[in-house]
Amino acid sequence: MRKTSANGWQFFVATLLIVIGVINIGQGLVALVTPEFYIATEANMLFLEYGAWGALLALWGAVLVIAGFSVLSGSTWARVFGVVLAALNIIAQLVFLFAMPLWSLVVIAVNVLVIYGMTAGWPSKAELREQEAREAEASYRAGYRAAHEKPREEKARTEKARHAAEKAGGETREHEQPTG
Repeated sequence: MRKTSANGWQFFVATLLIVIGVINIGQGLVALVTPEFYIATEANMLFLEYGAWGALLALWGAVLVIAGFSVLSGSTWARVFGVVLAALNIIAQLVFLFAMPLWSLVVIAVNVLVIYGMTAGWPSKAELREQEAREAEASYRAGYRAAHEKPREEKARTEKARHAAEKAGGETREHEQPTG
């Protein structure tokens, strides 16, 4: 089980996947509600009409959002899942290219960036193991220091109090019963 926190690439890629998912949901809702918004008519679409594309893109966007949040777990399956979804989203945007050319190209570029971030931007397992070993050693040393320094301080305070009591007039009476 990996105990290190998410790194910058994980947050970056997860954020991009969530944004792409929200964009797909928006594209899908627009296709469902106002298909005349798009440049191409339904006859010019490669396949399916705008209603079907809208439902498909909205559901696909929800899956991308879930994938974005799962990437933050740092697990390998989430990275593979994210790469596969980003690649499939590129294909979906290529098919939707006739309807919104510029917007689809931007989403395709962001998907390529997600794939790059998932495959090239994370530390290797050896680096993670070294980092975990350094953190464990630092934690051990801090605990060791804390455990051995505190009793010395307590002992020094006790001895100072005893010397002060001896100077003040004799022995301290710890077990004396109160009168009253």
